[in-house]
Amino acid sequence: MLKSLHIENFAIVDEANVSFDTGLNVITGETGVGKSLIVDALSIVLGERAFKDFIRDGYPNAIVEAVFEVKPSELKKLASQGFDVSTITVKREIRLQGNSKVWINGQSRTVQELKELGDLLVDLHGQHEHQYLLNEEHHVDFLDQFAESNDLKQSVADNYHTLSALIRELHEREKTASSRNEQFQLYAFQLQELNEINPQPNELDELEKERRVLENALTISEQASALFKEVDGSDGSALERLNTIIRQLEGLSTYTGTAATFLPEALAARVTLQEIADFASEYEKEVQADPQRLSEVESRVRILGRLCQKYNRSYPELLTYWEEIRIRLEKQDDPDWSKEELTQSIKQHTQAYSKACHALSDHRKKEASILSKAVVEKLSHLGIPRARFEIEVSQEEQAGGLVELKSKQFKADVNGMDKIVFWMQANPGEPLRPLARIASGGEISRIMLSIKSAMSGKDGIGTVIFDEIDTGISGRIARVVGAELKDLGRHHQLISITHLPQIASLADSHFRVEKHLINERTVTRVKRLDENERINEIATLIGDGAPGETTLLAAKELLIQED
Repeated sequence: MLKSLHIENFAIVDEANVSFDTGLNVITGETGVGKSLIVDALSIVLGERAFKDFIRDGYPNAIVEAVFEVKPSELKKLASQGFDVSTITVKREIRLQGNSKVWINGQSRTVQELKELGDLLVDLHGQHEHQYLLNEEHHVDFLDQFAESNDLKQSVADNYHTLSALIRELHEREKTASSRNEQFQLYAFQLQELNEINPQPNELDELEKERRVLENALTISEQASALFKEVDGSDGSALERLNTIIRQLEGLSTYTGTAATFLPEALAARVTLQEIADFASEYEKEVQADPQRLSEVESRVRILGRLCQKYNRSYPELLTYWEEIRIRLEKQDDPDWSKEELTQSIKQHTQAYSKACHALSDHRKKEASILSKAVVEKLSHLGIPRARFEIEVSQEEQAGGLVELKSKQFKADVNGMDKIVFWMQANPGEPLRPLARIASGGEISRIMLSIKSAMSGKDGIGTVIFDEIDTGISGRIARVVGAELKDLGRHHQLISITHLPQIASLADSHFRVEKHLINERTVTRVKRLDENERINEIATLIGDGAPGETTLLAAKELLIQED
């Protein structure tokens, strides 16, 4: 339950401290004094969106802090959030500069963590909650909360996630397999192409060299011939002159040892020159112009060059790739999965998911009947005596749906296979219609209260807050609604903002929101009322103004009736 609420620099509230009790806590006050600011502050401290406009003009920040006392029976559901203490303090600071800050029991937390915790601590029904009830998408949440379907829903969700993962895996595997087949078809084509061309190691370099020789055959032949003549093929050639030098060195060697030291090098030079002459003579004979061979070489060079360009690889890389695709084609089977086994697994999990959905659907149908009857009884008590209220639990057939039952396929998701719609007939003689199409504001308020009353003690929420649940009602029905709130307060801590004296008179604790002018600024205060102050406040609500003798007597009468 909510023990206390501290508000600081929030809109027109400069500072407010409110301590709440068990049972029915009622908040009243004149229109415009800021009653709804209490709900806004609670919304923010429970993780709803915080706007900088909430900060009181002239201040850098606004602070809202709430202290909750957790019953031992409520600790289990909080364990998932990491809390195992009986007191939880949550604090939210909204800043003009920068993001808002969140603390839970003194530790910095995220807004999302605060929201998740807040949903477990408080059930807050602001005026917008009427629209929540009218939205058919949320009807399943009301029913499941009443039906206490958590275990069955968890089974459905677990089976759904497992089945969905298997189906995604199959699609991905098939997509990969299709892509893999396309890839291996390409590999096969490429391998055939490379096999037909059959490039050899170093072939391109050797062909380039041969082409350069063939292209310059005449020049090479002339240069080789000239080289031979210079070395050995003409009078006064290098070899002839070197032989003369050697003979002269040999002659001088008889007179001086120095001359003899040059003979080995001269003899070696003669050997080298003779080799050059032999090379030039032979090379001149080898290199002959051959236009046909030049054409063949150029054609092969072009083929290999285009191949490198096509595969965007250098010649050595092309040869490596050729070997790689040959090996890949030899080992193209994927041993990591079997389509047959995966399909069989999907079939088995489809059966398990379908069974879980069917069990949840049966449970919902059973509980829907019980909740419908409970709501009708509550509505009768709340002044709609001949109302009809039915909860439709239906399924939609869908080709390829995840749920398979009796040879039919149904649309389903993580929440199961059911579509839940609330139907209502407020007046005799009228047909049942979807709730959103027939209910007035007062009827919606009473339907909401009827559902919450029917779910008393089942939702595990310690605190329930109603912001003007009495919208659209008055007179005797207002007293009946107040009695219902009073009864609901036996199972929850109830905080209700109201403008009706019939409800305010039934409060276990009564607070008044007041507006004051202090130092030329408007401020809002929240005050707990004693017995006399309650009489005056209720009288004010009855007379819609300053209390008079008649309204004071009426107020006392209401309080006596409450006793």
